[in-house]
Amino acid sequence: MPVETRYFRSDQHTVNGLTAYKLETANSTVLSQVAASDQPYWGIRVWKRSANGTETEITAGSPVAVVYGMEGLNTASWNCPGASLNPTDSIVVRIYSSARATGPWTLRRTWTTGQLNAQSLDASSWTVYYYFHVEEALVDYLAVVYYFQHGDAAHPSRIEGFAYTPYAPPVIAKIAYTDGLVCIA
Repeated sequence: MPVETRYFRSDQHTVNGLTAYKLETANSTVLSQVAASDQPYWGIRVWKRSANGTETEITAGSPVAVVYGMEGLNTASWNCPGASLNPTDSIVVRIYSSARATGPWTLRRTWTTGQLNAQSLDASSWTVYYYFHVEEALVDYLAVVYYFQHGDAAHPSRIEGFAYTPYAPPVIAKIAYTDGLVCIA
């Protein structure tokens, strides 16, 4: 059972029909950020996505690992319950922000793994690392802007504890008969 760190990268790819930022085991090198005014609460939701684009949510319909975005590094945990997977499934993580810890929530950005070639996403404790820059801005009023930052070595926003069981193809046995024929079962 691999237990990995998955980085919120700043580059994109298309997996199972979804174009999103990469959620990979190595970080990218370019800083990216997404901003929200007066929405200090941030959290993630998680889905599995099949090859035909069907998504099944693993979280319970609202963000988990919620943080109040303070300047610098913020962390929160979530107990992933696990899910059965097909080998071509990917895992999709979306980040949301809100003015209140209870919502309503606004989608800010989407990441996806590649096809995992796994039979299950395993139950494990995820620790989510969020990097924020916070500043005041004058729009029509004085607002506090929260920038979720990811994608480079100085802002390695990530998930630790991402665990899954690789797909094991069926074992093919060769049986040799005394007459020289071989049967594959």
